[in-house]
Amino acid sequence: MLASLRSGARPRSLAATFTLVVAIVACKDKDPSHLSRSVGDSLTSAIKTLGDTSPILNHSGHKYGPPTGKIRVANLLDIDGKPSGPLDLYDMRKPDSSSVPLIKSLEYGKISDYVSPRAGDPCDGCSSNLYYFPAGVKQATRPFGGNIDNGGFDSTDQMTIAIGPWEGFSGTASATFVTIVEAGKKIDKVHADSETAIQGAGALLIVRGANVRVDSMPEQYLMIDGSCPHAANDFNGSGDMAAFAKQPSSVSNTLLFPIAAGTHTLGVVTSPMGQGLSTCAGHTPKATTSLSVQAGKRYVVWVYGQPSDGVKVMAAPVAAP
Repeated sequence: MLASLRSGARPRSLAATFTLVVAIVACKDKDPSHLSRSVGDSLTSAIKTLGDTSPILNHSGHKYGPPTGKIRVANLLDIDGKPSGPLDLYDMRKPDSSSVPLIKSLEYGKISDYVSPRAGDPCDGCSSNLYYFPAGVKQATRPFGGNIDNGGFDSTDQMTIAIGPWEGFSGTASATFVTIVEAGKKIDKVHADSETAIQGAGALLIVRGANVRVDSMPEQYLMIDGSCPHAANDFNGSGDMAAFAKQPSSVSNTLLFPIAAGTHTLGVVTSPMGQGLSTCAGHTPKATTSLSVQAGKRYVVWVYGQPSDGVKVMAAPVAAP
């Protein structure tokens, strides 16, 4: 009878299953003087065995859906003006002792490889999520433990998400998530066509600030090979637009810079908050990095850090969708 339960028969309710186990045990021992101890011992053993196979009793057998999307993460998070330290990222909200992070010990100032989180349910079309924790910690306190996405990832998504600092409404240190969408349904056709037109035959830098939600940040500009260009998609000026088109573009928005193939030096130039620059001439970059680019490829560039630990820049190539 128990064998039939294991062989794929339709699962019974918990009450029916319990009754079945009692009946099996009782049939094995007709001696009333031994029934109580025998039933108790055999019942415990039978329930344990049943728990290893029954979807009703086996709570550890949760199955996840298929891998979803192509996501990578940049750890650019400052807490109270200091680097956050390494992070682990899971595709489950409450990882247990057996859970392994999809992204492990991601150091501050580093970007991960692309990963494909599993959906929370075993179904086609279910979205997935990523949750961030301090490395080695699975029960985190705020600002850790939450998900880094807005609405979850679907199968077509490809994006880079920066975990950056945010001054919360109460003034406490928190985190914000700045996203560069690289492919999929979340990148609209107008934006995709704009990127293609701006890129032309060369490479393209897609630039964002991961620290722009910190109110005390100075104005920030990307310097390329000693000058601060105006972004091809920056139309936020007013008045003399010819003069505006010659001014450096602030990284408060997503900026697109076409760039020739070869090796370039990227840096960050700042000016006091509220005081925009008309030129970067004479300004020394706060930090620099060298980037070799190939024609036909795109690269994400992040400006990050705070005045307390230094404003920096990092870059990484975008994978083909």
